[in-house]
Amino acid sequence: MKSIFNLRLLGSFILLAASAALAFYGQPDLEEKWRYMAPEFEPRLLSRQVQIDPAELLYLMNEDYVALIILDVRSEADWNQFHLMDSERVPVDSLYSHRDRLRELPGNAVVVVVSNDEILATEAWKRLMILAKPNAYILEGGLNHWLNIYGVPEEEVAGHGMTSLDPADGQLRHRFKLALGSRHAAARPDEQHAPKREYKPKVKLIKKIEK
Repeated sequence: MKSIFNLRLLGSFILLAASAALAFYGQPDLEEKWRYMAPEFEPRLLSRQVQIDPAELLYLMNEDYVALIILDVRSEADWNQFHLMDSERVPVDSLYSHRDRLRELPGNAVVVVVSNDEILATEAWKRLMILAKPNAYILEGGLNHWLNIYGVPEEEVAGHGMTSLDPADGQLRHRFKLALGSRHAAARPDEQHAPKREYKPKVKLIKKIEK
């Protein structure tokens, strides 16, 4: 009798495990999910509604009423070379672990994804839409473009930096004399003394909280 009970228990466990595995592997992968969601979200990418000018990001970095989250999806090596003040390094494959936090962001939250150019940031933006649909944007031209504008040539190796945006190849096109991370002068430029740029504001808050 005991052996029959054990066999039934084992059979139930196997059935449960098989059902769980089927549920997990039966889910559409990220590429399939994006194909399903693309009609809603891809037009924003193609019309460049979510790629924001570096000057707009600098503005957001200095606005207290905006709960700004900067997600840097680059490699650790590039991150160590240079990254923006108060940014978080979150590799694309680690975004899932932040899903709950991103789903619960307040109405004044803005997520900006950055990479060396727009390639990796665009992939991360798509994944964010699949996982949590936060109020998210992409830094236009990536950190290469940012450094073209706000970089300090004296801190870079001669012959590098101040390059054009093309070709976009995912590489950090600025080379520094020292790996300064967020201690670099361009990590958070002084808004009052930074180069002035005309840009079309694109960021819209879900809920604006007054100062």
